Amino acid sequence: MLKIAICSSEAVPFAKTGGLADVTGSLPAALKKSGNNPIVILPGYEYIFLNFKDIKKVQENIRVRINAGKEDYFDVYKINSKCIDYYFIRNPSYFGRENLYGTPQGDYEDNNLRFGFLSKSIFELLKIIDFKPDILHLHDYHTALCSLFLSVEKSLNKKCYFKDTKTVFTIHNIAYQGIFGQETIDILDIDKKYFNMDGIEFYGKINYMKGGIVYSDKITTVSPTYSKEILTPEFGYGLEGILKVRKDSLSGIINGLDYEIWNPANDRQIAENYTFGNLSGKKKCKKELLDKIFINPDYKIPVLGMVSRLSEQKGIDILINALENILKEKSYIIILGTGDDKYMDLLRDFQKTYADKISLNLSFSDSLARQIYAGSDIFIMPSKYEPCGLGQLISLKYGTIPVARKTGGLADTIIGIDSEDDICKGGQGFLFEDYDWKSLYNCIKKALLFFQDNKIWRKIINNAMRCDYSWDYSAKMYNNLFQSMI
Repeated sequence: MLKIAICSSEAVPFAKTGGLADVTGSLPAALKKSGNNPIVILPGYEYIFLNFKDIKKVQENIRVRINAGKEDYFDVYKINSKCIDYYFIRNPSYFGRENLYGTPQGDYEDNNLRFGFLSKSIFELLKIIDFKPDILHLHDYHTALCSLFLSVEKSLNKKCYFKDTKTVFTIHNIAYQGIFGQETIDILDIDKKYFNMDGIEFYGKINYMKGGIVYSDKITTVSPTYSKEILTPEFGYGLEGILKVRKDSLSGIINGLDYEIWNPANDRQIAENYTFGNLSGKKKCKKELLDKIFINPDYKIPVLGMVSRLSEQKGIDILINALENILKEKSYIIILGTGDDKYMDLLRDFQKTYADKISLNLSFSDSLARQIYAGSDIFIMPSKYEPCGLGQLISLKYGTIPVARKTGGLADTIIGIDSEDDICKGGQGFLFEDYDWKSLYNCIKKALLFFQDNKIWRKIINNAMRCDYSWDYSAKMYNNLFQSMI
């Protein structure tokens, strides 16, 4: 049994802005199921203490040295959720804000100090609760400096509390690296000898994610294909060089999906539950979705759904360029999400012209998202890059066939269909490679062609819903990695 401390800036159900929270909210239970002893450490955002009444204070006024001339303090809180202990580092001056990372106008200016403080506090917390981890599992740039701090501590003190602890750093999205000014070195009392091209220096600044890559024992990403893509200039965002140096320590483990949360067989927010053995409920979900959005809809026409951030990373630019052609096909399009103003404005223009064919929902609603997953026939994910992707895993489980670009986790989880033979081999989606609107449009046309044959489409749905992308497999991969390090 391994003792694993999972360190993150967010985790479901306590704090969430994206897929990182889904991973750190689901992986611990899967690791525990595998016979390990995981805990999770998070920032104590103030709204957590308002929303979760069972949270308890463990200890208060724990001292953390920020730099030689300054100390700060935090309180430790704890709650048990689904048999996992979650610990919170509470300091209202750092984590008592409306948002996790910033406002619509930009990131908080002191994020370097906020997450530097978090990384230093993690070690103090572990000592307080007397939890000596075999594995310190760090997620994204917010906790990446833990690997540097631990490396420094081991070099200075061979008998340190964490002398046997190994570090694993998981990159969820390499585009967000935590790059800050050189003054951060003094703010966090980091020895200047680590500020060089082989350390945390990045074009004259400090790069937290680079620290995680350089000083962790192992590095993972959230899909095997993404682990190869980030070694290239196109996807590496300036870190491809240092990743190539450490490529022998780099691997990709696909994220799982929590089927207790995402399952059409027991989802209470859809019109009727269904399974791959009985799809009558899916037909009712489609009917209710169309009735909710369109006037006198034709239930035989395919529904294309999209639940996404409306940004270039998610391919919204090529979708908009393809929309006029797509809307000439016999289909409905339902889009849910928010994002860049310029893209939302362009989509509004389309809705004015094609109000009977396109539904634009510029917000986020969990219930509507579930209704789109259940009631659509085809799910669109034309991402420019996608480290793992959650949408395609959900759509497969709900029998909604993905049309996606062959990149990152989409390439690893979608088995592409070009002919009927591919369906016999387990094909459950449609993929295109070139990042342009014509490739997307042609891929959608291909899917619509297969949709016309009810018997063939039913086979594709069966293939999709039979896929198992639960956390059990992913946890096994992580467990094998962890065991190999001990």
